[in-house]
Amino acid sequence: MNIRTFEHEDLNQVIDLANKYSSFDSDVTEEFFQPAQSFSQGFLVAEIDGKLVGFVFAYLREVPDEVLSRWTATKVAQIELLAVDTSYRRQGIGEELLDKLLRTLKTEGIDIALLHCPIEAKAAKHLYDKLGFEIRAYAMRKRL
Repeated sequence: MNIRTFEHEDLNQVIDLANKYSSFDSDVTEEFFQPAQSFSQGFLVAEIDGKLVGFVFAYLREVPDEVLSRWTATKVAQIELLAVDTSYRRQGIGEELLDKLLRTLKTEGIDIALLHCPIEAKAAKHLYDKLGFEIRAYAMRKRL
C-alpha cells in the first residue's frame, strides 16, 4: 500500500469514495474539498496496485484566540472525512491514513485535531477510540 498526498487527478475517485462510503445527507462535490488548497498536506490517499482505496481529509480550522487559550492550544485541525472502500476495510488502511495524518498535523504545530463521527459508523468510532480521540460533545436531533 502507498499513502501519499492527494493530487488533483485523484479528485473524481475521492468524490466517488466519499459518496459511496460516507454518511452525509447529501452528495459530496468538488467544493467540499476547497479547504485542501490551503493545507494540501492534510489530504492523503491510499493506493493499492494503482487503485485509490481510501483517503483522509483535514484542514486548518479557524478558532478564536479565546477558545485556543481555553484549550491551551495554538493551532487546530478539523478532520473532515475518512473513507475506505468496503472491499479493503479491516486491513489497517484507515488506521495508517489517520496515523500518518496525525503525525503530519503534529509536525505542522497543530495541537488539537477535531472530528465528527456518525453514530452508525461503529467501526470508525472504534478506530478513533483506539487512536486516543475523546468524546467532547453529542450532536442530537429530534424528528417532529
